[in-house]
Amino acid sequence: MRTHSHTTPCITAGEALLGAAALLALAVMVWWLTSGWPAWIAMWMIAAAEFFAIKGITLGWQRGIALPGRAFAYVALWPGMDAPAFFEKRCGSSARPGWGEASWAATKMAFGFGLLALAVIMQGHWPDMVVGWTAMVGIIFVLHFGMFHLLSCAWRTIGVEARPIMSAPIAATSLADFWGWRWNAAFADAARRFLFLPLCRKFGSNLAGAGVFLFSGLIHEAVISLPARGGWGGPTAYFLIQAIGMGLEKTVIARKLGLGGGATGWAWTLVVTAAPLPLLFHTPFVERIIFPLLDFLGG
Repeated sequence: MRTHSHTTPCITAGEALLGAAALLALAVMVWWLTSGWPAWIAMWMIAAAEFFAIKGITLGWQRGIALPGRAFAYVALWPGMDAPAFFEKRCGSSARPGWGEASWAATKMAFGFGLLALAVIMQGHWPDMVVGWTAMVGIIFVLHFGMFHLLSCAWRTIGVEARPIMSAPIAATSLADFWGWRWNAAFADAARRFLFLPLCRKFGSNLAGAGVFLFSGLIHEAVISLPARGGWGGPTAYFLIQAIGMGLEKTVIARKLGLGGGATGWAWTLVVTAAPLPLLFHTPFVERIIFPLLDFLGG
């Protein structure tokens, strides 16, 4: 008989910071091991190493896994990081997807492939940055909005609690709404349990939140700037802007201006998340990783 634990792992702030440092060290190690490889392959290798390392952390704190096959499915066949939900909860019939949802997920993935194909075709015809951004948006639609949503549909069809990792982020009316659960719930789940809550107990919610955004920036430096060998500081600056924006949302003036909801909050969220994106996906990343990837795809 399995035993379950829905409690948050009781880890200290020091242990959380040590784990974060270990993840960054892992990225550097993989980068070193892939030196001499094409930069876009090194990027995917670093991203994969980080992903499976975080998967291992979430799995290690899960209790009562009866079958190795279920653990393998969680690690290899599901991008989410909410292990208690995946292993312990059953998806109600009302949450199981219909053909409409699955078709919509497939449509988004097809749209992403279309953007990638367009980027390959238009190299040399469109401005370089337009081609690069078209390709990056295509990759996000193929993976995050398409493939991962289809996997969610598949798991929920057989009764496993595996909510989509993207929840209409364009509809977010505050930065807290956007980063808290609409954008990449996989990272949000893991960061909340294994970094934010331990730091919050030690330093309070404001510093803990800033720490999570700083860690997000450093992880993106490892995945983006490190293989691109340039653009240093851009991803970290991007996420620090998000942290500052989240802090501003909590002020009395921001509440009076309506930055936490409604049309004003939606516009505020769109500007803060989208306007500084060139810091995150900087020129060295586009030139040294995205373009060679498109060359490979184009044969």
